[in-house]
Order: sequence, then structure tokens, then C-alpha cells
Amino acid sequence: MQQRGFNISIRQYGCPPGVSLVEVVVAMGIASILMGISMTTMHTVLRAERETSKAAWLGSSFQRFSRLFRADIHAAADVPHPAEDGKELTLLKPGNQNVTYRIEQHRIFRVVTSQGEETHRDVFYLPDGSHARFFKQQRLNRAGISIEEPDPLRRIFSKNKGKSNPSGRRAVQALSIISTIGHDYRLADLKLKQPEKETKKTE
Repeated sequence: MQQRGFNISIRQYGCPPGVSLVEVVVAMGIASILMGISMTTMHTVLRAERETSKAAWLGSSFQRFSRLFRADIHAAADVPHPAEDGKELTLLKPGNQNVTYRIEQHRIFRVVTSQGEETHRDVFYLPDGSHARFFKQQRLNRAGISIEEPDPLRRIFSKNKGKSNPSGRRAVQALSIISTIGHDYRLADLKLKQPEKETKKTE
């Protein structure tokens, strides 16, 4: 007696064919690569945004310090020589008011005292790795601060320690803020008066 085989074709009834293990592995590999690229891109964007925000914040702090520092020196009646290490500078103002600037690592403190009591305090920030010192030019009757900040290119060349710097640039960039001590008090009360003109009433 003959037996007939009973075969059912899966495709005949519209059922999808099976997926091989190789196809699953390939799909998972592609998905992993795309996910890795996305995570790297997101990390780079967030880091760039963080560095940009920090640079803007440091720039704002430095501008405010520069403005106040110049104004304090211009308004000072006398400026004693800074400390030997150049980390502290005291500005003597009229009316028994003093302004003391002090450098601590990458921070600059500004302390205002009146009649021996502290009345105000400010803190300004410099980029990490910066070095600053106060100085006084006795002959020119000027005082100021010199600051050395890390060069942004230092990060690039630090990754390739075996390579020399082809541009020959220094690892730091230097800047200075210098102002003349005091101002001419004879011009302080000078007021420009406009000449008065006689006006006639017209009828």
C-alpha cells in the first residue's frame, strides 16, 4: 500500500519565511554601530556646549574684573607696593576706604573695607592653569596685573607628546591690565556751563 506524503508549503498560505541567525547578528551589529555613532555625536555636542558656556562665563567675569580694577586704580589716592609674591595689592582711597585684591589659584578676590570694616566682596575667575601677579610701576605712577592663560592649542599638542610644536608658539598667552594711579582732582568739579542767551518774548 502506497503512502502519500503530506507537505504544506508555508509560502503557499502567505506566512512569512523564517529569519536566519546570521541575519539577526548582522542587524544587531548595524544597530550597535549606529547607536555608538549617535552616542559619540551627542557626547561631543554636549561637551562643546559646556565648554562654550564656560568660556562665555569666564569672559563675562574677566570683563567685570577689568572694569572694576581700572576704576579702583584711577580712584586710588595711593597704591603701596604689592606683596613680594605679587599675590596681593591694596588700593588706598580717600575717606579711609581701602580696596584689596588677592589672588588665590585661579580666583581673584576683591574686598572693600571702610573705616576698618568689610563692606563688599567680589570673586572673579580665571581659566584653570592661569598664573597672575600684581605689579606697580613707580616711575610711571601706574599699577596693574599680568596674567598668563593656557593656550587653547596646548590641548591639541598635549595629546601628541612625542611631536614638537610646529608653529613654535608658547604654551601660554600673556595679557596685562595697567592703569594710572589717581586722577586730576582739579578737573573733578569742572562743570561745563552753556552760555545763557537772552530770549525775547514774541507777541
